[in-house]
Amino acid sequence: MLTQLKDPGKFTLKAARAIDVEKGVVVDNPVLNVDGGKIASFSSGGQSAGGEVIDFGDATLLPGLHDNHCHLMLKPEDIDAVVYKRSSATKTLDALVHSQLTLRAGFTTVRDPGDCDWQNGMVDLRNFINAGKVAGPRILVAPHYLSITGGHGDANDYACDLCMVGLGKIVDGVDEMRKAVREEIKLGADWIKLFASGGVLSMGDDPSHTHYTYEEIKVAAEEAHRQGVKITAHAHGAEAVRLCAEAGFDSVEHCTMIDEEGIEAMKAKGIYCVPTLYCLDYLQLPENPMKPDPSIVAKANDMRAFQRKRFARIVEAEVPVAYGTDIGVFPHGENWRDFPCMIECGMAPIAAIQSATINSARMNGLADELGTLNAGQAADIIAVQGDPSKDIGALEHVRFVMKDGAVYRND
Repeated sequence: MLTQLKDPGKFTLKAARAIDVEKGVVVDNPVLNVDGGKIASFSSGGQSAGGEVIDFGDATLLPGLHDNHCHLMLKPEDIDAVVYKRSSATKTLDALVHSQLTLRAGFTTVRDPGDCDWQNGMVDLRNFINAGKVAGPRILVAPHYLSITGGHGDANDYACDLCMVGLGKIVDGVDEMRKAVREEIKLGADWIKLFASGGVLSMGDDPSHTHYTYEEIKVAAEEAHRQGVKITAHAHGAEAVRLCAEAGFDSVEHCTMIDEEGIEAMKAKGIYCVPTLYCLDYLQLPENPMKPDPSIVAKANDMRAFQRKRFARIVEAEVPVAYGTDIGVFPHGENWRDFPCMIECGMAPIAAIQSATINSARMNGLADELGTLNAGQAADIIAVQGDPSKDIGALEHVRFVMKDGAVYRND
């Protein structure tokens, strides 16, 4: 289990360089002073303000990274065993282990946009971490995902005379949607998540098909925003993306087949794309321990044919992007894997880093607290070997992790 190595206190952090994500530039010879869980100062060649000095040499300091699409209860094993043969308590304990692998990988803030649990384990885990009872990243939670009958969150591949619950809450119609959103907020939701289209890992549905009507999508956004909660949607198909954008969602996950109308709507309204690129590669690996049905592998292949081209267009059009991986489909702790995919699609390394720092903080409404190395922000700081502004692969090689001024990793 991950433990806290050093309590919040006074530290001076030095390295060859740091990434100023607000300005989008590399700062040489940075000096970061930390005091009481906050960043006290950040400058090039500055002076220590006292306390322990840690010099990382030829390394890069960055704000703690954010992964906005983590399924902490999921893991790449047989999907039936992972979802239906574990209790809520077991899933929550697994999520604790996975969250600590995530923090060790340099991701100090994550969003779990609905998970495979009919109970409320992710909310409880979030609360335990916030109370300091266990170590872990800062977690934002959508307690459950909302799906139509027969949709991406339903148990479509089981015999119809079995009483199988879906992976998420099955919600049909405007009135049910309004009530479901209110229930999620009652349970402690930071975000609402619904499945606006079919998906890849589910059986019997088509990712290109739109599942909810505009009226259902719109009322979900209205109810969430009325109570100050943000809302996102799983959406592969072009129409599903567009309807969520028109309804004023805060983000849209995947955006695999997005068209020009959807791109224009998301850019105009400042709606974030959370792309989740690498997971489709992993699903097609022969050694994938999930052993997915051939129809799922075929869907992953079909979606990937759209994915890279459409995300390249999203980058070109300057739609806001927040980093997210869909981890749990592939092994926890490997949250860095989407960065090379983003570069492959034409995103500059600094922009990719911004997607996982300042952009994510803005999307989550936390920009006053997180996302940069500016004075006054929470001391969420990591150090990586090398220079990720030139080689994004450096983000795999994390040497140091600080969250809220406490040290959790120091190699």
